[in-house]
Amino acid sequence: MVEPTRSGDVAERPRQRPSSTTLALVLAVIAIGLILLLTIGITKPEQDTAATPAPATTAAAPPVEAVAPSPAVAAPEDRVRVSDLAALDAWARELAVATKLPATVLAAYGRAEMWLRGESAACHLSWATLAGIGQFEAAGSGPLPVPPGIWDRWAARATHDGKAPDNRNTDDAAYTVGRYLCSSGADLSTGRGWWEAVLSYTRSTADAQDILNATNTIAASSRAR
Repeated sequence: MVEPTRSGDVAERPRQRPSSTTLALVLAVIAIGLILLLTIGITKPEQDTAATPAPATTAAAPPVEAVAPSPAVAAPEDRVRVSDLAALDAWARELAVATKLPATVLAAYGRAEMWLRGESAACHLSWATLAGIGQFEAAGSGPLPVPPGIWDRWAARATHDGKAPDNRNTDDAAYTVGRYLCSSGADLSTGRGWWEAVLSYTRSTADAQDILNATNTIAASSRAR
């Protein structure tokens, strides 16, 4: 017969201490919680850049009383099937004295006017506008600066010799800028048409006014030769 065990005789089981692995896991969970709490509290949520595109750059508006430049002496006529190089060079050399611009640069501006008379007759681009841009943007010498976007779309070889256009070439740069100015269909002999075209190139009303002033000065000197 087995004697009943007294409650006081039951041996107490030893308490189990948490293992080092369990303790490390608990501490890691606590640390992660603190890091998340602090991070959420101080970090700004990232904005969805795709949903909020940067605003597009637009040209300035023409002034209310926009005026076009005064007329300049026209470049030679572009004669069909006849080389106009001699006439263009003679014209450029004559105007170089009055305008104090290099004859080679004037020939580039004049050639652009000649070509665009046939390509964009309603544009009425004057070489003097290109010269005014050159005075302001290129100090009167060297090729006109052509922004990459304009060059990629409107670049053309001014001499039509089959070679690729070169933005370092004075003739090609002038012809390209002229093609761009006429691309909107504006009439550059009108005040609003001239300002809209030039503002699309400069993006600045102040710069367009400086170009207008330079264009008027050059045009006046061409008439006084």
